[in-house]
Amino acid sequence: MSNKKERTIIIITALILIALLVFSLFNWSTISYLFKQISSGAGIVKEYVLSLGVTGVIAMSIVIIVCFFFPFISSVPIQLASAVSYGLLWGVVHVTLSIFVASQLAFLFTKSTLFLSSKKKKEEHRLMEEKIKNSNRSIYYFLFLAYLAPFVPFLIIHMVAADSGMKWWKYAIVTLLGPIPDIVITLWAGVKITTSSSPITSYVILMVIIAIVVLSMVYKKKLVDLIFTPKEKNKDE
Repeated sequence: MSNKKERTIIIITALILIALLVFSLFNWSTISYLFKQISSGAGIVKEYVLSLGVTGVIAMSIVIIVCFFFPFISSVPIQLASAVSYGLLWGVVHVTLSIFVASQLAFLFTKSTLFLSSKKKKEEHRLMEEKIKNSNRSIYYFLFLAYLAPFVPFLIIHMVAADSGMKWWKYAIVTLLGPIPDIVITLWAGVKITTSSSPITSYVILMVIIAIVVLSMVYKKKLVDLIFTPKEKNKDE
């Protein structure tokens, strides 16, 4: 995307956000009512989930794991239901452990696929490992940036990690700790929006999230290049 197009999209987004802000100032009673309804709905969800007991924990974990392997289906509503019902801390623990289980299944799937793959696929895998090893940036650098990019599905990140040649115990540590910042930010923002007693707080956080998502999509190509294009070592080293 050219700089001109990027600037155009950013300007349009800024104008839309300003228009929404002006609209909200003149219709704040309606906006405030909507956020209060959302908060009321979150209370109903919490009551229902808690009534399920352990079954609710298991059911939500299964949904999160299934959604992990189908990135076009978002598990964020289920993750948010967990945080709203059990509190932010236990919600983060629950979601993190669910994704960790899914990541181990992804590891087994990736390794078994590679084992059964053709010679061409194995050669491509070897070349990718070599490219990573010859880079000034370690695989952990790529994974760290990828986890922070809102448009990169966890499944892709974990399959890249499993396909990088790292040992299982390193993979387990990385895929356990790596998603935590993203999970904490997502659940914190979600809980604040849906349960905050102040509509203003919910509104501001929502606007910030929209701005971040739009900017990440505008600069998606640059972010992808930054994450997945290794910086080769100098030949003189």
